[in-house]
Amino acid sequence: MGRNTLKLDSSAFAGLLTQLEKLGGSVREAVDDAMGQAAETIKDDTIEAVENAYLPAGGKYSTGDTRESIIADTTVRWEGNLAWVPVGFDFNKPGAGGWLISGTPRMRPDEKLHRMYREKRYMKQIHQDMQEVIMDHIQDAMGV
Repeated sequence: MGRNTLKLDSSAFAGLLTQLEKLGGSVREAVDDAMGQAAETIKDDTIEAVENAYLPAGGKYSTGDTRESIIADTTVRWEGNLAWVPVGFDFNKPGAGGWLISGTPRMRPDEKLHRMYREKRYMKQIHQDMQEVIMDHIQDAMGV
């Protein structure tokens, strides 16, 4: 799979996951749940952002390749204790995902994609949503 431009620093979750483990909760299940929900949100927002209304020239030149290059498989993958999930565009497939995110000298970027993949506010919201999911798992483990 090709590279993506969306990164999330999950080091802040270490304390919450340690707390969940001490309470006897399933860390793996909580991470699967939090990352899966985040990936679904990112996928849905990306699909919405490549609608003709948001594309340059109103999508007049769109062939649908970019929409087809959006990563649809949001399954969380585990490599030892490291979890990851692919999001964004598969740059091995034809499409203009990268150009729509950053723009070109002659074309403004897709504003929604630029906000998602370049500005910190979007990832901050994803981070908060993931924290809430993990906190729900902690509360469940506490019996609250």
